[in-house]
Amino acid sequence: MAKMSKYQQVVEWVHEQIDSGNLHVGDKLETEAQLSERFSFSRQTIRQALGELEKEGTISRIQGSGSYIRNAMPRREAYPSSGSVTIISSYTDSYIFPRILQAMAQVLQAEGYSTRIMFTNNHRETERTILTDMLAGGSGDPVIAEPVTSALPNPNLDLYRELRSRGIPVIFFNTFYPDLDIPHVSLDDVEAGRLVTDYLISLKHTKIGCILKNDDGQGIQRYKGYLKALAQSHIPLDEEKVCWVDTTDLMDSLHSSEWILRRIKECTAVFCYNDEVAYMLTELCQAHRIRIPQDLSIASIDNSRLTELNAVALTSAAHPMEELGEKVASNLMNLISHPNFNATYEFVPKLAIRESAVKNR
Repeated sequence: MAKMSKYQQVVEWVHEQIDSGNLHVGDKLETEAQLSERFSFSRQTIRQALGELEKEGTISRIQGSGSYIRNAMPRREAYPSSGSVTIISSYTDSYIFPRILQAMAQVLQAEGYSTRIMFTNNHRETERTILTDMLAGGSGDPVIAEPVTSALPNPNLDLYRELRSRGIPVIFFNTFYPDLDIPHVSLDDVEAGRLVTDYLISLKHTKIGCILKNDDGQGIQRYKGYLKALAQSHIPLDEEKVCWVDTTDLMDSLHSSEWILRRIKECTAVFCYNDEVAYMLTELCQAHRIRIPQDLSIASIDNSRLTELNAVALTSAAHPMEELGEKVASNLMNLISHPNFNATYEFVPKLAIRESAVKNR
């Protein structure tokens, strides 16, 4: 059985009183002092519980009067949970995912949940098989999922809607499906794209190309940030300098992608989708005797170990990795306790400046 925090125990007790018919719409709830005495919890914990009950619409608090039951609809019967959380992720070997998944698992285990991790390899058919098997098995286990090729139309959205219709808590991480009203925890990718591009602009670069993924939502959001930075500095967009790649391109490596060099030939700087792309671009440039940063400045996103392994240490906007994993798991716990909790959270990126970008001469 999963452990509940103190304030969640108070929230659950109120729901139980409603479900059993002991409390009805308009009934006054016990005072903070009475609830504090009943549970032997601090007044601060009771206030936190009342705040959550108010946020989800169960009670209304009237200053000077007290708390009153606002919504006394019994909760519908939920599908049974095994006390496990299913985590659906893209990869195991990326430099990001192991740290995110480990942080998730640690928080969930501390809350009394076991974890079952499944991988899609960013394939929609694998995602569909996983979701179909879950629904067929009748499990009520909460789900943490990373969307698959989230910038493209996806035939599996109906399965996520079915999970939600069964009352199963679902939260996305790293990105989201724009057509689904499901919370997500991610980096603010628009701001990350703007931050990196704006830094290159601050170094007097005006011919700034970019290499972005076109099948993941992060690529689209980071492109929005790139456009925003250009517009704020009144730099016209040159679409010839925008290079789009997909997951297959990255798996095949960019080493032989001379077309990219042709597209960015006139650029003095390039904004890369992530450190992996920047690493590949560095190797491609070295093979063609393009010096970084003397001939071409590069900046990227993730601030991973690749920033130091690169031939020239990379300037990169930090991905929160461990913090993101912890936040996803803790927000899922809140969703389990009260389904109306706003579990969406986007981390504000910070730039780590290194040697790969210099002032344009």
